[in-house]
Amino acid sequence: MKVNRLNIGEEVRKKVDERGLSKAKFAELLGIARQNIEKTVFQKHSLDTDLLCNISEVLNCNFFDYYKSNDLCNNTDYIEQKEIKATLSIEMGSEKKEQILRFVFGDNNIEILNK
Repeated sequence: MKVNRLNIGEEVRKKVDERGLSKAKFAELLGIARQNIEKTVFQKHSLDTDLLCNISEVLNCNFFDYYKSNDLCNNTDYIEQKEIKATLSIEMGSEKKEQILRFVFGDNNIEILNK
């Protein structure tokens, strides 16, 4: 299955601009320092799922939909329920944290079993 690659930070920047939000206000709504919003969000090709959830809520836009594909292979993959485990690694300075997430795919929906 081919997955579309995109610069999600740039897509977020476009939505922020569409909404007429300043960088400072957007950063405040996310709880991120204004001076860090560029390198933390807008310049990133990929974002932590928790951060992307927060951004989706603030901008009222499901950015996870940006990764969906409409090709037949992708649609048939979701007809039967499948479970996928993923390990999320986050590095902040010298500190590294890992979290195992379980996703269940079925009926064109995604359910996250543990956050």
